[in-house]
Amino acid sequence: LVVRDGRCAGVTVVSPDGCVDELGAGHVVLSSGGSGQLFEVTTNPMVATGDGVAMALRAGVAVADLEFVQFHPTALHRDVMPRPLLSEALRGEGAVLRDDLGDAFMVTVHELGDLAPRDVVARGIVERMATRNLEHVWLDATSIEGFAARFPTVWQSCRDIGLDPTTDWLPVAPAAHYSCGGVLTDLDGATTLPGLWACGEVACSGVNGANRLASNSLLEGLVFGRRVVEAIVAGVTGPSWSGALAPLADVHLVHVPIGARLEAAAGETGGPGIEPSELRRELQRAMSSHAGVVRDSQGLARAGGVLERIAALESACGATPTSIGHLELRNLVTVGRALLAAATAREESRGCHTRGDFPSSSDALEGRFVTSGRGVHFAPLAAPVHALPSASKA
Repeated sequence: LVVRDGRCAGVTVVSPDGCVDELGAGHVVLSSGGSGQLFEVTTNPMVATGDGVAMALRAGVAVADLEFVQFHPTALHRDVMPRPLLSEALRGEGAVLRDDLGDAFMVTVHELGDLAPRDVVARGIVERMATRNLEHVWLDATSIEGFAARFPTVWQSCRDIGLDPTTDWLPVAPAAHYSCGGVLTDLDGATTLPGLWACGEVACSGVNGANRLASNSLLEGLVFGRRVVEAIVAGVTGPSWSGALAPLADVHLVHVPIGARLEAAAGETGGPGIEPSELRRELQRAMSSHAGVVRDSQGLARAGGVLERIAALESACGATPTSIGHLELRNLVTVGRALLAAATAREESRGCHTRGDFPSSSDALEGRFVTSGRGVHFAPLAAPVHALPSASKA
């Protein structure tokens, strides 16, 4: 992002041949999606490398709720990325999760069994995988009649690897699915940097809270995408202290751009001795092992050590990268660092953020951890959840 006189004035771009240019703009809208590629197993496409959040962080823009990453419990376990999803509707129609002994283990985890909330099911699967030393569990959907007609996409994904859902149990495991946090916005999609807007998964609009409902992705894209356009057309130039930004009304966030701007000449790839794909896989393994479905302080510190080492290797190369592989790796490191900082600071379990060393939620942590690239600031909710009327809770 190009920042001049306290507002976003455009973007710096890299062409396929490595040339760097600057595009000026009166307004810039981030709608770049999520950051599922931080993790080894994900439902996200290869391009979901947190680019928009990383751009915002480098420009000193406030981001929040990065610790809340939703893991889909039943991604089809197969050697392909992104992993195909096996819809939760299957469990709604009677499909049952089983371990290697055939035990329907979710009945011992939650009163709703296989129909428990998404985060509960993901944790239940991870715990059973650890207990039984499994790479995955199985979804038994053999009781569902008319499977091919009712779930054609799932049917095809299974048939592609030689499985018949009417007779075979389907191998499944949790996969990183949706980031509840992102670039902090008001109710019109304006960020803390005038001239910069965000909508969709890249944004933290406040509608997700600590655990996304399945349809909120449509809300974030369609509703807030339209509101951004309407606000720009109406002449709005900066944020209001509404929605998720309300608790920050009295907080002074200084926009200090961090990291080097792209100034490399054509042909520079940044770090000829470093293979970004190998480092990307190392980063993903560390994040999955230590910052996945269940976290603790020691694991988060280990993941942080890996990211710092990768960042140091990149920095030692000298040249600012212009290749796609290096740029995406840099963005993953930037977002990963911020996620780890927030997950470390949130010493509780809430929503889709689970700390094994802090298994309960804390009333003192009802709020958002916000960072603009320099440390983490805690902003209590303007209206604590426990003080809201029941209708608003629903």
